[in-house]
Amino acid sequence: MHPKERKERLGAALRCLKSGIWFRTEANCREILKHHPDDTEALLLLGLGIAAGGEPTRAAPLLHRVASERPDLTHPCEEFARLQPAVADALVPELYRACLALDPHSTRLRRDFAHLLIEQGEADEAAEILLGALDTAEGLNLMGLARAEQARFAEAVGFFQQSVVQDPQPAGAWSNLGMMLKIERRHDEALHAYDEAVAREPENPRIRVNRAVALLHGGHWAEAWPDYEWRLRLPGHEGLPIGRLLPSLEADDDLFGMTVLVTHEEGFGDTLQFMRYLPMLSERGARVVVRVPDQLARIARTLPGVSRVLTSGQETEDYDVHCPFFSLPRVFGTTLDTIPGTPYIKVDPELVTHWRSAMPEGAFHVGLVWAGQARPWLQGFSTLDRRRSVGLAALAPLAGVSGARFVSLQAGNPAAAAIDPPPGLTIFDPMDSVRDFADTAGIIANLDVVVSVDTSVAHLAGAMGKKVLLLDRYDNCWRWLHDRNDTPWYPSMTLFRQTTPDDWTDPVHRVVAALQGMAAFRGLSAAPPHPSRRPALANAA
Repeated sequence: MHPKERKERLGAALRCLKSGIWFRTEANCREILKHHPDDTEALLLLGLGIAAGGEPTRAAPLLHRVASERPDLTHPCEEFARLQPAVADALVPELYRACLALDPHSTRLRRDFAHLLIEQGEADEAAEILLGALDTAEGLNLMGLARAEQARFAEAVGFFQQSVVQDPQPAGAWSNLGMMLKIERRHDEALHAYDEAVAREPENPRIRVNRAVALLHGGHWAEAWPDYEWRLRLPGHEGLPIGRLLPSLEADDDLFGMTVLVTHEEGFGDTLQFMRYLPMLSERGARVVVRVPDQLARIARTLPGVSRVLTSGQETEDYDVHCPFFSLPRVFGTTLDTIPGTPYIKVDPELVTHWRSAMPEGAFHVGLVWAGQARPWLQGFSTLDRRRSVGLAALAPLAGVSGARFVSLQAGNPAAAAIDPPPGLTIFDPMDSVRDFADTAGIIANLDVVVSVDTSVAHLAGAMGKKVLLLDRYDNCWRWLHDRNDTPWYPSMTLFRQTTPDDWTDPVHRVVAALQGMAAFRGLSAAPPHPSRRPALANAA
């Protein structure tokens, strides 16, 4: 075959591969291999085309041969993974497994496959595969990541420590070590590991943000706030120009004549937590314009000093400086001693009255939230959401609280669990009639206490000054600090933290005891639960 024809057929095979016309990829490559049986490029495209067509087992011998002939280059399985979304997700691990069966001693293949599995949330299989690939710092680092995904944090520390000893150069391994040490409450060691990571990659925004979180968790807020602004440089962060970011304010600085645009970033809870700063901007003389999702608009309008609230679909008006909600603590130099107080969210009296008529009978009303807001678009967030969400089944012991009437405040897909609650736990669910957080606030105003995982409703209730019993995961968020069961952000909140990762038994039983104490204080005795019902309610004004 003439070199020109070979080049043309290879080009056609590649175009067909990327276009999903895999049978033509195979036909073009077969034609080349008739004349050049050892053509590595044709073998590679042929194998990739066959695998993409749904036959990874048939493709594996071809790709194994390619990998053997070019041991220093990217493994064909990794190239196949990069073809997504052109190929089905399930085919990628199938191809890895088929190739690994042909080359079980390949540490490179094991590491590549484990990395993919960790990204897909399959940490158990990743850890099993990595048992044969712990001869390098990279393999040790991956095993640390797998153990972290499994919530085996102490073991993860050990693997990351071995990784940085074997090869101290990669900044990522130091950052991973810092994160695990922070989770294990070894804060000084964690900061040392982060310092090592920053020394190696001082311009890496992810490492800077991770270090800032460790500083926040340890209470070193003055140093942490500026570092946390590195999040604005993370890939995919859609923000306004950093050059027009509101600077930190000194005690005598004013903002007279300036329009400050304050913007929501990702989490509803973050925005609710930092809404407390909006009146402080107005007190400095600023005209305050707020941009939030529709679900927060009515709440934002209740804050003193807010001139205008923008929601989705509305164009951003002219402004002098802007400030994400999460940057407000930095602007005001917040320390543990200067957190603006609560309550700062006021509920419309008409909403309070409206939702009072919808509450179940009884004298002791307890709001329940058992899952957070899933954010599948954020890498790694699904694992965090799984760990912070308790699930309704784990709350079954609450059924033993005398006289309690449980009210669901759960939104999203997990709310469906209230239809079939654990035996003995009756839940009144008004959430079908809830439009936004203002409605949720109206319900909370009629409750005695809220039991919640670490999610936005806990912030809303805390901002209203309502008593909150927070079920807090072992690897808890920075804002709840460590080694304490209260929080300066919300004086009405009590924390019930896991003592063992992924085990809610102890904190749930402590919450039950707290609720029983509250019920006893009210002189409530055991009573038959009120039937679960869903009211037909008109939309609130």
